[in-house]
Amino acid sequence: MSDAPETSSTSADPHAAQRARRDTLAAEADELARRSARLSGLRGLLFLVALGSLGYGFFRSLPTLGWVLVALGWVVFIAVVAVHGALVTRESEVQTRLGIVDRSLARLAGKLPDALPHGPAAEPRHPYAVDLDVFGSASIFRLLDETRTTPGTTTLARWLGERASPAEIAARQEAVRELAGMPAFREDLATIGASAGTRGRPTEPLVTWAEAEPVLRGGFARTLVRAAFVLVPLTVGLFALSQGLGSALPPLLRRAYLVPFVLQVVVLFLISAKIQPVLAQAASKEAPFGRYRDLFARIEAEPLRAPRLVELRAALLGGDDGASACRELATFERVLGFVELRHSGLVHMLANVFLLWDVFCIAALERFRLRAGRHVRGWFKSLGEIEALASLGALAYEHPTFTFPVVEEGPPCFVAERLGHPLIPTRSRRENDLSIDGPGRGMLVTGSNMSGKSTWLRSMGLAAVLAQAGAPVCAKKLRMTPLSVRTSMRISDSLEQGVSHFYAELEKLKSVVDAADRDEPVFFLLDEVLHGTNSRERHIGARAVVVHLLDKGAIGAVTSHDLALADLEEQTGGRVVNVHFEEHVEEGKMTFDYVLRSGVVSTTNALRLMRLVGINVALPEA
Repeated sequence: MSDAPETSSTSADPHAAQRARRDTLAAEADELARRSARLSGLRGLLFLVALGSLGYGFFRSLPTLGWVLVALGWVVFIAVVAVHGALVTRESEVQTRLGIVDRSLARLAGKLPDALPHGPAAEPRHPYAVDLDVFGSASIFRLLDETRTTPGTTTLARWLGERASPAEIAARQEAVRELAGMPAFREDLATIGASAGTRGRPTEPLVTWAEAEPVLRGGFARTLVRAAFVLVPLTVGLFALSQGLGSALPPLLRRAYLVPFVLQVVVLFLISAKIQPVLAQAASKEAPFGRYRDLFARIEAEPLRAPRLVELRAALLGGDDGASACRELATFERVLGFVELRHSGLVHMLANVFLLWDVFCIAALERFRLRAGRHVRGWFKSLGEIEALASLGALAYEHPTFTFPVVEEGPPCFVAERLGHPLIPTRSRRENDLSIDGPGRGMLVTGSNMSGKSTWLRSMGLAAVLAQAGAPVCAKKLRMTPLSVRTSMRISDSLEQGVSHFYAELEKLKSVVDAADRDEPVFFLLDEVLHGTNSRERHIGARAVVVHLLDKGAIGAVTSHDLALADLEEQTGGRVVNVHFEEHVEEGKMTFDYVLRSGVVSTTNALRLMRLVGINVALPEA
């Protein structure tokens, strides 16, 4: 376990705490490296001395005391090897912990840590994941992800891809608050998970195997297993008797062991077809069997208080109807140790023929499946949720200025104070207020190029996504209702599928409109609607889309360079509010303050930008 102190709240300086933790680990790593180097030299010296003593003993006569000293030398050598092995294991663990703390320090410095392997990719047709950078190289998932198992990774990705109910969000928030103040527990989970190497390895094979019907359920198969439990002891006993008494026994009795032995071979022949697939799957080198025991043990050992965490931990402890996940998997690992003999070729064949090895292994595995099989899926579900909650807890711990939003049922609304983009470092992030309070309301965001319109839409969208995953959001306050986030921002054409840029945008807009037509509580974020067509049809089409969405009770925001849409505020009776970003020119240089202001933008900068980048053509004065 980690010896890092837990914090009582997220108000303590996380950067100072993590820096102190890193210094402690670095000092321990240096000390372990020095001790390892000394023990490595001592081990080599002891080996040479022990080997030399053994050789001397073979070529020179040694008294009994001399051989005792030689044996003692080898014992000391083996003990040093064991101690050195434990030291190397601890050294590896400390390096893993250093990497975990370094990832936290990177986030605290406003940087994205290196992406962990086997991360999810965004589904191209997802309602918002591509547009909002939920997954990918510079994504919110990369910022959050501290999961080290496949269940944890898939759970976190699923939470970011779908909205939860207000009750579920509240339960997650309470759990995240508790885990935010438990950096040592979170560090332990990540360390044990990284050491187990389970990320990217599917758990479904184990779950499917555990939930499958027993192969020995039929009467004939069970009879064969019972026969094995009688025949093997009988064969071994009769063989030992024949060898012990030898000629004292009548010739017929000296060969009596052959009768049960032949019956053993018959049993093996009859049952092999049933049991071999089960054993092969259990002993598969690709299966993650046995890798999760230490993770389950660490969770079971931690006293947790939040109701959701208590519920998840209870699922691992088993309660009255089953043993804990840790103890069951410990038993499972012991059985697998025997099953692994099947990879030993001739040894396995002899053990199987003479001792019915596979029959006894399958009987033990079947007992595990009958006793614990129905719980395995729940174990992995609990592990996945705890890991996902721990990742959200790390976000809360490292960003104490983020807030837990209020998400409650009611008419659609999204009201925020000092809302910002969570992927922009604090020192350069700009925060703004907004209020979309009531169904059928929205804002039209105008502004010049590079002024921050698209980033503002993504700030709004990511706040809604994080809020409905149970995470804190980059804002001072946020109040919202359950919303179906729908976006049309980043449009990609496809030569392979024969889809033009404009048609791809139409498909995205259709998905937004269709969601509103299904009476979903749509939160639309539309960037430069229909910018792939002529200005006349763009005006008509964009206006029609926005008005239709508002009439369906949707709420959201639209950005546009097209100032002709500014009269939507008047046309809709104030349901659309005009806001804008603007640029400033100081000493011939263009600057942006990214402050959201009321009204319609009064300046443009496209021609000025053309001159600044050096496009050498004749341009009129803007």
